Amino acid sequence: MTKQFQLAKLYRRNEFLGYGIAVDGELLSQQESTTISTNAKELPKLNAQFHLKEQQAENPIIIHLD
Repeated sequence: MTKQFQLAKLYRRNEFLGYGIAVDGELLSQQESTTISTNAKELPKLNAQFHLKEQQAENPIIIHLD
């Protein structure tokens, strides 16, 4: 089973800060940047960059896709 992500608009004191990625209404942590690119012939694309902590790189979960 997979979960759908949602584009989140980020505001602080009514000032727009940018975009983030949320799952089940919660912002994903350690996101460093988000870029949305558009092309008239394709659907928009979202590129997100995350900071990977040492503990996450050393102990990844395993997901079998059958």
